[in-house]
Amino acid sequence: MTVIPDSVGRRLTGRVPHDRIRAVDVPRHDRSLVEQLLTLPDLSSAVADAMDEIGIGTVLGTSVLSPVAPGQRLCGPAVTLRYVRATADPTVIRSARRHLAVGDRDLYGLARPGDVAVFDCSGNRDWAVLGGLSALWAAKAGLAGCVVDGAIRDSDTITEVALPVYSTSRSPRAARHRVDAVALNDMVTIAGATVCPGDYVIADDDGICLVPFEDFPAVVASATSAQAAEDVLVEAIRTSTDIEDLVTRTKVPRVPD
Repeated sequence: MTVIPDSVGRRLTGRVPHDRIRAVDVPRHDRSLVEQLLTLPDLSSAVADAMDEIGIGTVLGTSVLSPVAPGQRLCGPAVTLRYVRATADPTVIRSARRHLAVGDRDLYGLARPGDVAVFDCSGNRDWAVLGGLSALWAAKAGLAGCVVDGAIRDSDTITEVALPVYSTSRSPRAARHRVDAVALNDMVTIAGATVCPGDYVIADDDGICLVPFEDFPAVVASATSAQAAEDVLVEAIRTSTDIEDLVTRTKVPRVPD
C-alpha cells in the first residue's frame, strides 16, 4: 500500500482507499518550461509542430475532446484518475448502502498547483464525473485545468470558475453511484492515447497535445525556436511593400546541384 505522508493526507477526503493511490507524487519539470510555452500565441499548434519534428506524442482535435468555453488554454503535468462502471444498478447500490469511490477531490489533493487532472472514464460518455463543485475544488487546489475522457455537467458554473475543462460530452446526470474510482496517479487512456502521471498536457481552442514527460524539454525548445523564426516571417509580411517584395525577401537561395 502507498504510504501517504501527513502533509498529503491532510489534503485528502478519504473517499478513495489508499491502496488505490498508485503514487503520491509525479515527476515534474521546472515550471519555467511551462511559462515559456504559455507565451506562444498559437499554443497547441506550436506544440503539435514541435512534436512532428521530434516524432513523438499524441494530438487530439476538438472533435474528440472539446473545451467547455472558448479562449481556454492550459499546460502542465498530468495527475490521473481512472473510473470503471459500477457492477450494479444505481438503485441497488443505494439500497445496499454500498459506497463507490468518487475520486476527483482526492486527485486534486494529490496535485500541485499547475497540474492538469486527467480523467479516464473507461468509455463512459453518459454520466458526468465533473461538475461545478468539482471545478471549484480544482480551482482552489490551483490546478491548471481538467481533461475528461467522459461527460461533464454544470457548464455555466465551470465557465464562471474560469477553470479550463475539456471533455468528450456533457450530461446533466451525475456519475455518483454509477462509477468507481479504481486508480489515482496510474497510467490511463484518453481517447485511445496512453497518459502517464507526469506527462505534459497542452491545450487551447484548437485541441490537446499529450507529450511524454521525458520529451517535454525538447518540445519546448523546438516550439520556441520555431516561433522565433515565424516572428521574423510575420515581420517580413507586415513590412513588405507588396507581394513581389515579400517573395524576394523570403526566397530561400537555391543550392547549386
